Amino acid sequence: MAPGSRIARIALIVFCIVLLPSAVCATPIQPVHGPYPEQLPSDPTPLYIWNVPLSILILEFVCVSSPALFIPMQLLFSLSVWLRLGQKRVTYRNVLDNENRNAVYMCIQENPGIHMKALSRVLGMNIGTTRYHVEVLCRVGKVFLEQNSGGVSYFVNADPFSDLERKIAGYLHDHQKSRILRFVLQHPGCTRKDIAFRLIMSGPNVTCHMRSLIRDGIIRNERDGRNMRYYLCPDVDEYLEDHGSWNSCAHPEAGKQALYAAVKLRGSRDSG
Repeated sequence: MAPGSRIARIALIVFCIVLLPSAVCATPIQPVHGPYPEQLPSDPTPLYIWNVPLSILILEFVCVSSPALFIPMQLLFSLSVWLRLGQKRVTYRNVLDNENRNAVYMCIQENPGIHMKALSRVLGMNIGTTRYHVEVLCRVGKVFLEQNSGGVSYFVNADPFSDLERKIAGYLHDHQKSRILRFVLQHPGCTRKDIAFRLIMSGPNVTCHMRSLIRDGIIRNERDGRNMRYYLCPDVDEYLEDHGSWNSCAHPEAGKQALYAAVKLRGSRDSG
């Protein structure tokens, strides 16, 4: 006898032995309502050809006449259903229908030049979620970004800001640079030593911040002997006096405007 047939017979015997307990443990089931139920099952409802969807009829016809076209036709119908019932396309008109995205837009409108981290902190929203909604708003043209040495600032497209105003607004959301701007506004002609002493900053740190502010035309410097004195450029001081409160989102400790924006946004959510 071949070894393979012997193994097959042993496996068959073991399989039959394993099935014995299931037959022994079978329990007879008695009908609850007796042999004749009170309600007889109704006859199945007939399905006529005019009740079958047209797409199913076409697929059946293609399957019978040309089986090779069945899969392409099925993919075509699936694609049409996906286009009709699939994901909603985000456009300029409906981009603010999303509640979180609308909150992000309103916060940027209330705080022009705000940075990503400050935006996430004000709204109490995850940084990844915030970044996604900002990217969607930028893609459809509701929001645009401004790159400077202080980072990336965001603005609403409807706000008519000049290049200088956008740069100032971005720096007002940078904690250290906003402190320097306020100090120079209050003390025109101050030196690096004055700024470092009053703001508790190192001299090289002040120089680093001043370099970017001078390059962007916000602060100008004048040499006075061995010292370098700093002044605000024309029109900057007036702009800072009108919009100096924007820097409240630059640091968690200065959050009056941020708190106002957050309360306003959350109130709009509740009322909606």
